[in-house]
Amino acid sequence: MNPNHTRALRRVTPVAAVTLTAVLTGSVVTAAGVRAAERVSSAGAAGAASTAALDLVVPVKTQKVLRYKGEPVGLYGLGFYAVAPKTLEIRTERGASYADPITTTLTVGDTTTTLPANITASPSTLTKFFSLGVKNSAGTSVFSGTMDFCMNSEEQNRVSADAVPDSPYPRQCGSHPYALGGLFGLPGGWATPVFGNYDTTQSFTGKDGTYTVTATVAKPWRKALGISDADAVSTIKLKVSTVKEGSGVGMASSHDHGHSMTGIDASSKDLSPQHAAREAGRRAALGVPNVPAAQRPTGRTLRAAADVPKPDLRSLPAYQIGLDRASRKNKTYLTFGATVWNAGPSPLVVDGFRQKGKSVLDAYQYFFDTDGKQVGHAPAGEMEWDPREGHNHWHFRAFASYRLLDSTRKKAIISGKEAFCLAPTDSVDPNVEGAQWQPASTDLYTACGQGNANLLSIREVLNTGWGDTYGQYLPGQSFDITKVKAGVYYIQTIANPDKKLTESNYKNNSALRKVRIGGTPGGRRTIKVYPYQGVKG
Repeated sequence: MNPNHTRALRRVTPVAAVTLTAVLTGSVVTAAGVRAAERVSSAGAAGAASTAALDLVVPVKTQKVLRYKGEPVGLYGLGFYAVAPKTLEIRTERGASYADPITTTLTVGDTTTTLPANITASPSTLTKFFSLGVKNSAGTSVFSGTMDFCMNSEEQNRVSADAVPDSPYPRQCGSHPYALGGLFGLPGGWATPVFGNYDTTQSFTGKDGTYTVTATVAKPWRKALGISDADAVSTIKLKVSTVKEGSGVGMASSHDHGHSMTGIDASSKDLSPQHAAREAGRRAALGVPNVPAAQRPTGRTLRAAADVPKPDLRSLPAYQIGLDRASRKNKTYLTFGATVWNAGPSPLVVDGFRQKGKSVLDAYQYFFDTDGKQVGHAPAGEMEWDPREGHNHWHFRAFASYRLLDSTRKKAIISGKEAFCLAPTDSVDPNVEGAQWQPASTDLYTACGQGNANLLSIREVLNTGWGDTYGQYLPGQSFDITKVKAGVYYIQTIANPDKKLTESNYKNNSALRKVRIGGTPGGRRTIKVYPYQGVKG
């Protein structure tokens, strides 16, 4: 199993249930509430001495990094923080096309401004926020480059006693190439680690010894956030040492899954200290289990009720497309990632209840009013237990299907239908109406009843603004193109193919991605992937 196509489990010990209100509306503390609290408390005054929207703080100037032999030096953690004196929000939105510039707005306190159109190249991160340089003890440069910045770390923390006790902002950084929007935020008096994204850790190679790491806020971001040239530069000294493998440091291995196409490889049971720190960060970001209704629903269904808010399931084009020649001898598979997301305004909430004496669950979709009150339900097919390697959890049947279409886009050369665990693995657009900034279960362990085939009931949720990504790279999921004729084809992703789920719009459930299959049928195959509105991923 390719570790680059997996996201590891996100929680080992399930914790308390979330309420329906939390599923629908998110944290009790809203961004507007945070700003209002600042106006009536001393939280704003606590940061009044700073005129910048972000202050950079390195409380401990010298850090130790322990690694195993042959490992690069990972820049994760390191006690480097960005602090917001006042509540800070940065929102990003794509235009009508992925080829259009991204619109970025900055809100500091109650003041909102539009930043230059080219300030970030991705809605999911603040691109080229820092220039990064590393020198050894002799002053020789061993690394230089740029670094993106995402404030949405699980390790956000309050640093002012007068600051609001809870943050409503996202705690997970996105990376989906087809993300439509982004939201980054910190309440006033809160901080977030700069080297805090365990999925995209910066690293450099070098011998044991002392190094100086210098991070400088790039000029466009300095200007946008009001950071002076002097305050834009932060330095950290690193003392790098190699420790012996098998010393018992590290953490237990995580499990692999087909959901999402990103994630760190934590396959070793004896992680080095620096890798273990990343693994600890990943585990800290784990979700909590969704709790199903107490009993099988009774009473009226509301499948066709026009006045009930409904989800809107949409497909994104396939991405990370490639060939797999290793899974089975003399076979070639077309692999890809596929995402179905919920544009809202209502979350997709599905409960499964055990059929008496059977191994499957009856599935029901629930409906809620704008206040989060449950107002109805409808039958939605079945859930099944998937015992295959890389799954070992509960799947909802007929959530999506995939087809390889010929050049006319009408004839399906290969068709596959898969059952899926519903989980919000990727943020697609946190700016849509009803978007949930902090969904409960963003992982398979908490969302899918991992390892428990004996469940009597389960709840699976795809929150508004979030996508469920599945990596089609296993035989039976990927397309066998061994004997397919060379030519132009389209990978089609279809959400809710049998319309068993009730949604507001069924016309946007399909997406296409153009590819060209080359080579000789039965022989060595090649693949060319055409950009989609400028996106090459």
